[in-house]
Amino acid sequence: MNRYRAAAYYLTGTCVVATTVFLPIYFFWYPGALFDQAGGRELFQLIVGVDLVAGPLLILIVFVPGKKGLAFDLLAIAIIQASALAYGVYVLFESRPAYIVFVKDRFEMVRANDIADDELEKAKPGPYATLPWTGPRIVGAPIPKDPDEQFRLMMSAMNGADIQSFPRYYRDYGTVTAQVLARAAPLARLRELNPGRQADVDRLVAKLGRPEAALRFLPMRAGKHADVTVVVDAGSAEVLSIAAFRPWEFQ
Repeated sequence: MNRYRAAAYYLTGTCVVATTVFLPIYFFWYPGALFDQAGGRELFQLIVGVDLVAGPLLILIVFVPGKKGLAFDLLAIAIIQASALAYGVYVLFESRPAYIVFVKDRFEMVRANDIADDELEKAKPGPYATLPWTGPRIVGAPIPKDPDEQFRLMMSAMNGADIQSFPRYYRDYGTVTAQVLARAAPLARLRELNPGRQADVDRLVAKLGRPEAALRFLPMRAGKHADVTVVVDAGSAEVLSIAAFRPWEFQ
């Protein structure tokens, strides 16, 4: 076997591994529009791009049939490449969207590393004391009625950590659906906010398989990435889709 064939085999193997890694990232950790809007695509492309280039390139350099120590060189390359891939996947896992939280008049995307360990401890006992592994969980975070709690939250928000960063305030999504529907807007407004994308809205409606009159939307803040649109059922407030449409007048 010459070095070019060896590099081709190695590239094929790398592609198989990358595809296997891609599946849970896309379908669980960064589902739908979050793969793009929450930074999953750019991180994954960087990780895989390095692996796809570095591994086969190193094979081309070191592979000489019959070379003494060739097995050790190939093993070292595989270990280095696997370590780089593992670290990249760890970064994606740590920054994955963990919760989608309804707060007052919008949804907030909360990443796993946005929630401090001590805040998870304060959420015990309860369903929000651990971070979900299989995709973001939709919850509500009603503003507490106690004035002292409201003041503490206000001061915390001034330092960059608002109510969505504190799982102890999370509640089942079913408890906030009335507020969701009260704040949701018809898709006609979404069309106004996204001129030139009428066909895209039409495709979304068709994909959901419901009449447009049965759909509403709210904005979702996605951190430093572009904000997105959450489409809900107009009767039940069930979250039907997270779509890459502009949800605000100014963005």
